Amino acid sequence: MIYIKAMLIIFLSFPFLFNIQSAMAAPPENELNQYLTELGWTKQELLDYLAYYEIPLEDFDTIEDLKMIMGTPINSANLQELRTKYNLTEKELNDLLDHFGDSLNEYKFIEDLDASLDFYVNHDDYMADVEAELERLGITEAETERFFNYLSLVEENNKNQLDQMPLLDSRMEKFYDVADTSELAEEDLNELVEILNQTISLYEIDVKFSINNKAVTLKDLLKMKELPANLVASIYTNTGELLIDFTVPTEFFDTGYVLDEGEEMLHVGELSNEYVDHMHNEKYENADKDMK
Repeated sequence: MIYIKAMLIIFLSFPFLFNIQSAMAAPPENELNQYLTELGWTKQELLDYLAYYEIPLEDFDTIEDLKMIMGTPINSANLQELRTKYNLTEKELNDLLDHFGDSLNEYKFIEDLDASLDFYVNHDDYMADVEAELERLGITEAETERFFNYLSLVEENNKNQLDQMPLLDSRMEKFYDVADTSELAEEDLNELVEILNQTISLYEIDVKFSINNKAVTLKDLLKMKELPANLVASIYTNTGELLIDFTVPTEFFDTGYVLDEGEEMLHVGELSNEYVDHMHNEKYENADKDMK
């Protein structure tokens, strides 16, 4: 049941409050344009950055307030200090970022890079263990990283939508001990399919199964007693981009080992959620300190 557990990506939501008094204004346009020139950003890039942290530009009436929240641009000196802080060579830093599908080019401010490295250093071994387990299914490291990054975006863009996950998880509990879904009553099987499809929808992914290149539905798959040869599971974004594609090994269909492997997929989702929460929390805490 790897294909079932893979869809049960449970995100834990932690509310963080951004304590900046909102002013229905924005920094003067000429000062804002000068600041954008210094950053080498367009206004849309600034708005996208603020949107990630759920901070409206209208919350700032001066450039000084905005700069305080944005952080310190990366330079050779503070980058070296950060590498020293984490005892990382230039190669080790780049390798660590790459392990999570990230890169130094994604960062403009040293505080954001610091927050990411803090998370990555403390989860690098865990991510490696997850990747090693998923590799046994034929899921590559690149696919795991791509999945991680996509789920981070889903978590960021669908916070209210994902509030439905605890309810779905609660409904799913009755099926956790089911060893053979083919023995479920029709009513229970329909409920299971409904839960899984709702979960899939929440995470804006499209899951497709095929046997010998012929499409098969999730319900038909759950009714099978034995795994047919050449069962392929493919996970796409809702815009059609392939995230993960692998042939389900026969032994994983018949043994309890499948649940362990499914948990590893679950952990990718949990890890991506923790990362988003960590980045937001660090930004808000730094902002709160600076505003005091």
